[in-house]
Amino acid sequence: MALSLALCIFSKKAILINSHVKIKFLLSKKYLTPKRWFITLKKMNWADLFEWGGWFGLVLVWLSLGLMFIYSLVEKEKRAATRSGVLFFLFLVFLGGKFIFTPQVFDPFSYLGVSLGWLALLTIFLILVSPAPRETIKVSSLPARVDERDVIFARFDLEKDSPLYEEYYHQHEHLRSRDEEIRRLPDLLDRSYWEKSPWEFALAEAEFDFIEELLTLVEQPPLSSRFTFPPDRATVMVKRLALYLGAKLCGVAAVENSFIYSHVGRGPEPYGQPISLKHPYAIVFAVEMDLAMVANAPQAPVVVETSKRYTEAAHISIVLAKTIQKLGYSARAHIAGSNYQVMLPPLAWKAGLGELGRSGIIITYPYGPRVRLGVVTTDLPLIPDKPVSFGVQDFCAACLKCARCCPAQAISKGERQIDNGVTRWVIDREACYRFWRQVGTDCATCLFVCPYSKENNFFHRVVREITRSSKLAQKLAVRGDDFFYGSRPQARSSPLVGLTRVNSPPHQKQK
Repeated sequence: MALSLALCIFSKKAILINSHVKIKFLLSKKYLTPKRWFITLKKMNWADLFEWGGWFGLVLVWLSLGLMFIYSLVEKEKRAATRSGVLFFLFLVFLGGKFIFTPQVFDPFSYLGVSLGWLALLTIFLILVSPAPRETIKVSSLPARVDERDVIFARFDLEKDSPLYEEYYHQHEHLRSRDEEIRRLPDLLDRSYWEKSPWEFALAEAEFDFIEELLTLVEQPPLSSRFTFPPDRATVMVKRLALYLGAKLCGVAAVENSFIYSHVGRGPEPYGQPISLKHPYAIVFAVEMDLAMVANAPQAPVVVETSKRYTEAAHISIVLAKTIQKLGYSARAHIAGSNYQVMLPPLAWKAGLGELGRSGIIITYPYGPRVRLGVVTTDLPLIPDKPVSFGVQDFCAACLKCARCCPAQAISKGERQIDNGVTRWVIDREACYRFWRQVGTDCATCLFVCPYSKENNFFHRVVREITRSSKLAQKLAVRGDDFFYGSRPQARSSPLVGLTRVNSPPHQKQK
């Protein structure tokens, strides 16, 4: 910037005036032809071209800010709309000064405008030449199978002082004191939390109760007559069916032994029973969570959205599994409500749905972490997808936003560690779950604040595409997200409130 400013200052006044006149001619109707432009550009000297380049860079920034301003208004992002709007009109002053005022009157602003333009062009150049993110999820050794009885939800399903409770904590004494402390807090969706949001909590509990009623439908014997399909054709069809039923993303993974829980910890099967799942393939899909609901984190609308999407995932899983069974193949739907026999995050990674982020959650390319996963395992021959990498490991290493904003401080701010053979960030599950019970919901603050969680529209897709190919762009995106959206974004009001008011009869409308 200093170099460009100096060059502008020491350029002759006559040259600047001359270039100013030429720019006006180029923008006139008479000169709006490629041939005229080319001839005029050939006649310009180095000072003219330098000034032109600066204004071109400034126009690019101005247009980008205008685009962001429009999308922020549509997304109802007040802070982003305000800041991008102010900058948009500020840059408009520079551009208006160039083409409206005379050079003698507006020279100081011209120098600054050209300098900012060249700074923008230099930044674009550095983004283009900067190295692409290279870090990926690394598996250093074969992960051991996880016992579902050790999962935190299974531990807290145990009835205090029951024989199973005493047996488990006798074998895991190091967990007893911390778990006992958490047990003193009310459970998720406990009635003590209902006073402020009775409708939301009632709806969430109803959704989860409905899912429990579906547990008997997850696995039925296949029909004896079997249709035969080429694996590639079958793969295309199961993905199309999942998307048709409501999934936003779908992939196929080979079921590795380490992805299967070793023993039952929850659900209708006998507690502690060894799990033997023979299905070689998993159809993994994701349903999108509404950003307007997630933006209420960690309040009641979040758990409403979670329960709604788990219900959708259960519907897709069961219908897809039954479809495969009717074609003569074995299939099992794994749904929320104490029914999983496989671990979904590693399967989703293997199926190409996304990468594991700092928060320990799968981050998808179009929706970030604000998705809920579902899976159907089957013996229908399919073709597995490959894991994807779009720079999440490098981005999360630079970002730290979820760790900063986590109300439980359960997300690591340090480096990745080797955990059960996988290099990843390890979260404090007990601290996370304790906060859940403190607020009565599943929190979801990390889902809300993640920069990848932005709406899947043109503007944010462009940003995602740039950041996947440049480490410098990732660092700038982190700073930009903090500046425009806030380093600690504020929760919003629930869309359910507005719907309730609109749909009330006239004589019952809330005042």
